[in-house]
Amino acid sequence: MTKEQKYAAELRRLGIYDPAFEPTIHELSVLEREQSRTRKAWKHVSEASEPDTVAMDKLYQVILQQGKMILALRETLGLTPKSLKRFRAGFGAAEEEAPEKPKTMLEIIQQRRTAG
Repeated sequence: MTKEQKYAAELRRLGIYDPAFEPTIHELSVLEREQSRTRKAWKHVSEASEPDTVAMDKLYQVILQQGKMILALRETLGLTPKSLKRFRAGFGAAEEEAPEKPKTMLEIIQQRRTAG
C-alpha cells in the first residue's frame, strides 16, 4: 500500500475524505519521501570520517523546513487533532468542557416557577 493510499484510507476512516484532497495527499507523500532522503544524506555526511559541518547544517535546515511543510499539509488535510475539529463538529467535545453560559431571564423565571 502506497503512502497516498494509506492517507486516503485514514481520511476515509475519520470520515473526512474528499477526492479533492488527492493532490494534497500526493504532495504530502512526495514531501515525506524527500524528507527521508534528506535525512539519509544528512546521516551520510555526519558519519563521514571528516564531517562537513556546513553541509550538515544546510541539510538540517532543509529537514526542518520539510517538517514544517509536512505539518502544514497534515493540518490542511485534517490529520491533526486541531484541524480535525474544524472538519468534524463535536470531535473532542467530550474532552473539552464548554463553559456554562449564563442563563437568560426567561430561563431563570422558568426555573423559579418549577421550583416553587
